[in-house]
Amino acid sequence: MYRKIADNQPFDPRCKFVTVTGINGRGFVEFEFAIGAPELFVELMLPPAEFEAFCLSQDVLRLDETNQPMINRSKQ
Repeated sequence: MYRKIADNQPFDPRCKFVTVTGINGRGFVEFEFAIGAPELFVELMLPPAEFEAFCLSQDVLRLDETNQPMINRSKQ
């Protein structure tokens, strides 16, 4: 289940965001992870299975490259 992002939403450290930026040559998922606001992020990479586990454990909102929520295809 995804949370909505509202314009001018106050900083909320309980909200966590992931934007996938690519898959590198070794198969790792490259992504940006943000807490509180999608504009403040760190770049990380994990193997695909660990990436999925990370997203589930952190209860993230997955964003596309324009910071818009993506459809959660795994829950359809």
